[in-house]
Amino acid sequence: MSLYQELKRRNVIRVATAYVVAAWLIIQVVETIFPAFGFTDRAVRIAVIVLGIGFVPAVAAAWVFEWTPEGLKRDAEAGQYADSKPLRARSFDRAIIVILVLAVSFFAFDKFVLAPERAAEREAEVAEEAKSGAITGFYGDRSIAVLPFDNLSSDPEQAYFVDGVAEEILNLLAHIRDLRVISRSSSFAFRGQGLEIPDIAERLNVAHVLEGSVRRSGNRVRVTAQLIEARTDTHLWSKTYERELDNVFQIQDEIAADVTKNLEINLLKPLPHSRNVHPEAYALVQQVSQIYQVRGENTAARMYPLAKRALELDPDYPEAIKWLSAAEFMRATDGLTTWEEALAHIELLDARYAELAPDSGYLEAGKGWQLERAGKLEQAASLYLQSLEKELTDSEQLRWAGRFALLIGKTNVAVRILEHAVAIDPLNHQVRRVLSQALMYRGAPGDYRRAIDVREQYLAAASGGQPYYSMLLILTGEPEQVAGVWDDADEYWKQALPYLAMADYTMGKVDEAHANLARLESMLAEPPDPGKNAWNEWDQRITIATVAAWFGDADKAFAHLMPPPEKVPYTDRLDIHNPVWREIRDDPRWQEFRAAIGMSAERLDAIEFDPWLPE
Repeated sequence: MSLYQELKRRNVIRVATAYVVAAWLIIQVVETIFPAFGFTDRAVRIAVIVLGIGFVPAVAAAWVFEWTPEGLKRDAEAGQYADSKPLRARSFDRAIIVILVLAVSFFAFDKFVLAPERAAEREAEVAEEAKSGAITGFYGDRSIAVLPFDNLSSDPEQAYFVDGVAEEILNLLAHIRDLRVISRSSSFAFRGQGLEIPDIAERLNVAHVLEGSVRRSGNRVRVTAQLIEARTDTHLWSKTYERELDNVFQIQDEIAADVTKNLEINLLKPLPHSRNVHPEAYALVQQVSQIYQVRGENTAARMYPLAKRALELDPDYPEAIKWLSAAEFMRATDGLTTWEEALAHIELLDARYAELAPDSGYLEAGKGWQLERAGKLEQAASLYLQSLEKELTDSEQLRWAGRFALLIGKTNVAVRILEHAVAIDPLNHQVRRVLSQALMYRGAPGDYRRAIDVREQYLAAASGGQPYYSMLLILTGEPEQVAGVWDDADEYWKQALPYLAMADYTMGKVDEAHANLARLESMLAEPPDPGKNAWNEWDQRITIATVAAWFGDADKAFAHLMPPPEKVPYTDRLDIHNPVWREIRDDPRWQEFRAAIGMSAERLDAIEFDPWLPE
């Protein structure tokens, strides 16, 4: 008997064929599902090696043993079961056929379902990379990150003063239109990480880095600054400045001027000058800025007294005015003051800011927000555009403009604005939060996956992103993960319950979904706790309508939506472009509702809002 015939008799060929096909199928499944559970490519390689090694013992076992009606027997002992051998062979053949069917089915599923999704995601990634490249290419080597200066003073309490020196230099440089300046939230994020200059520059995608140190002793201050070409880690320029403390702001002006000179920037207008600021007020403003970036519990309550004290120390300090205005708005949002009192105070603060900083784009952006809140969307659009015409280096102003674009349904514009904001401030968590929201609203191929990635980056560094993250998980077919997003549910029950209800409904847990909705309705009927989830009647109605809309219960949704109050208060829950409303958008009552709140399709389509950005 030939070797081939012997291999065939012992079913070695059948076993080898079945093993190879099954191993291929297992490898394809592993490559698909392992990344979803956080396994690296190394785990996939290990699986391939194990399967490859397993081929030899599988074939050897087929040579030595034979499957009989009484189980595995050595080949020499299996002769008595010769009559059943054809039946066993056919069983092997059927097993091979089943495995082949599974393999073909998986191949078809991968080709026609998974592959298009991967292609869409990759297309989105390529588009994002191209966008980032276009933005950075526009500026070329005219880019810089100002790192936090080292505090060489004996008093660690001087850290805020030192940060303020670096930040003011950054702010002066940021007014140069031809220079891409990385915002504070990103450039200061590398403090204490021990990274080399080229590594930091690569992460921020800049050609130059400014670093330095500050030593304060009594009424004297010494500032050393160094301009570095990042790619080669070469010092282009270094200088030490020593002045009386009262003249520290002159030092900042000189450093900024020297930097621009050494970068050979062709300024379109003279470099602005800093003004003398009370040192303690300066330090307090830096604390407020840091609290705002990180967020967390009681953000407004922590920001307000610091900003208020800074303004008391220096009544003509524009940054103190700006932050006190922001804190006042956030206090009203948290129910710590009434909207009437907050807006009256904000109006006074904005008027004073206009006197002190008439050239700032922040002023137009702030007025745009006020008009937006008042429902004057056309005028708001004009002011946001004016703000961006003045400066494209303020990530906060870009964030506001991007969020406004979302409000009026121009999602492509919103994504474009926010991608530019990320390019100049890549580590700004608040910008990334709104970018994630914009991607979710746009919903183009690959947008949901990218939105989740951006949202997870935000949640890793800040708080308050649970609602949109929950919605993204529901939209991407992962509703079972929503409950885990709200680990501190006792603190957030009012915010959590709508998404828990929608997640349950999406998973087919209809009874649990309606039970959560009923619980939400009863909780919203309770008197608000000042400072924590202070919801007004319209908030309550919108929240219940949101859940009902997701359930497909249009009647209940519109029973809460209509009629809207005579004056609809400002709230993100009014965002009609949120995909949460998709189940009721075809209902004629939806257009009626949009018209009633001043957000008709005809009106929004007529608003021109497409700011120039580097392409």
